[in-house]
Amino acid sequence: MNYHIDNNKFYQLIERGWQVIDVRDPYELKSYGKYEPSLNIPYPKIITNRETYFPENDVKLIIVCNYGNRSGLTARNFQQHGYENVFSLEHGLQGLL
Repeated sequence: MNYHIDNNKFYQLIERGWQVIDVRDPYELKSYGKYEPSLNIPYPKIITNRETYFPENDVKLIIVCNYGNRSGLTARNFQQHGYENVFSLEHGLQGLL
């Protein structure tokens, strides 16, 4: 199961309208800045409330965090629960710099 995408694929999917979900804690957004446009739902809250936030499993999401660890865990968890169009940005937002 492949749940990582590279920077090029990230930008391609954004151009197609995929939603970016930032799973960092709010204090990290203050320290590192927020990727725009994105919706912030911290890990593990997004995991425990997955169906509440995203009741349709055909939603198209790109999950991001600083380095790709939490976003990878999140994307893998979503895919394990039938969300086929959820991916993690490999190397996180730091890899975009």
